[in-house]
Amino acid sequence: MAAVAGNLVLAARSGDAIAFAALVHAETPSAYRLALSIVRSPSEAEDAVQEAFLRAWRDIRSLRDPDLWPAWFRRLTVRSALDQTRRRPRVREVDLDLAFNVPGLEPSVHPADRMELMAGFDRLRPDDRAILALRFFADLELPDAAAALGIPLGTAKSRLHRALGRLRDQMRHEP
Repeated sequence: MAAVAGNLVLAARSGDAIAFAALVHAETPSAYRLALSIVRSPSEAEDAVQEAFLRAWRDIRSLRDPDLWPAWFRRLTVRSALDQTRRRPRVREVDLDLAFNVPGLEPSVHPADRMELMAGFDRLRPDDRAILALRFFADLELPDAAAALGIPLGTAKSRLHRALGRLRDQMRHEP
């Protein structure tokens, strides 16, 4: 599969829109789940993914190693999702569909616990949601999450530690 993606990236770099469309088709589900876990709104997640694909099409010639496509595109998706959160006012609502269908969260978690967790998650800053989403929802190892965010591993470790602490605090102080 990696060789196929590499060939598609090479073709897309030379302007092949069909090859790029195949990359888009392959990446859309995981990119959407990642963006949704950061922005917490289906329509904003769609906008963030669309923006990431536009950036990818515009900048694909800068991707020197085609094998790095998945990590490179994941990074674009995270940046687009974070940009999307900065463009909107902070909203304090919990989408019940999102609370019950959380990627990476065990289906056996009681719905009330799931809602409490997601309510706390929704109140976190976008940067906190991004590191938590990459590590726990996208199931990336910390070095890969750091790469997706474009930060050093040590910074990712400290952000993850602080984000988990803030999430615990949110859940303790839940009204």
